[in-house]
Amino acid sequence: MNPKEIENKFPYSGIPTFYKLQHTTNLKDVDVALIGIPFDQGTTNRSGTRFGPRAVRIASQNYGIYMHSDEGAYDLEQKKHILHGVTLIDYGDVPILPTSTATNMKMIYDTFKKIIEHDVFPVGFGGDHSITFPILEAFDVDFDIVHFDTHLDFTDNVANVKFSHASPIKRASGLKTVDNITQIGIRGFTDRKANYDEATKYDSKIITASDIFKNGIQWTLGEIPEAKNIYVTLDIDALDISTVPGTGTPEPGGLNYLQMRQILQNLTKKGNIIGFDVVEVNPLYDAGNMTSQVASRLAIDFLGSIYSK
Repeated sequence: MNPKEIENKFPYSGIPTFYKLQHTTNLKDVDVALIGIPFDQGTTNRSGTRFGPRAVRIASQNYGIYMHSDEGAYDLEQKKHILHGVTLIDYGDVPILPTSTATNMKMIYDTFKKIIEHDVFPVGFGGDHSITFPILEAFDVDFDIVHFDTHLDFTDNVANVKFSHASPIKRASGLKTVDNITQIGIRGFTDRKANYDEATKYDSKIITASDIFKNGIQWTLGEIPEAKNIYVTLDIDALDISTVPGTGTPEPGGLNYLQMRQILQNLTKKGNIIGFDVVEVNPLYDAGNMTSQVASRLAIDFLGSIYSK
């Protein structure tokens, strides 16, 4: 047995890339690139999401040891292998320059633009939610957004700053490539009425957490419009604080892991998924790496559905 085979057999050994994947920026013959975005200068509450990508990488090691067979990883609940024959890489992190938000937004855009132009499926791990807007800008096709969050993120500005983790969906609503926006899991009272008014003015479809609990998952899926292309952005605080304590602005009353997984796994029936991100994982407030592990698991669940055979 060679040393690489030994590393891949145990979660505590080897350099922690996403899911123990190869770290490379070579996009030739690659299907999926996973990219870290260690940026939290858009945070308005508890900072620390810059450490999110590293924490998710470490948490993902336990799943990575099952992904290095010729058959892919075996999903016991679905009773099938997932990601068989799919080439995934850890592309590394977007280089982030502290204090220079404009420069960082451009570097995020440039990184994802390159990946998209190589016809590689991008998965971004933040980082705070402001990183989503430059990713969306990088696509040159029309698409819908499905947005999971406790917050609407329709704030126009924070202290005259246009780019914050409270504004990515407001910024995205101004893109010519964006059609319908569906926002799922919204709850709490950390949004102002003005944000709600902005969202409804755009005709965003708002599905609250209470709506989901009252009407069920199938009803929720029925409320999401079909589209040719869909981009998914998942703020980890869409889940309940008991499931994901490690986030900057947590709220009680959110979805549990199984509810979120079921919605994600059925989104592929709504249209072609062109990319997704998972944001707002803050390991500084996590307990037992729970939030990082849930984030890494949901990404694999979703990819397994997108590349289902």
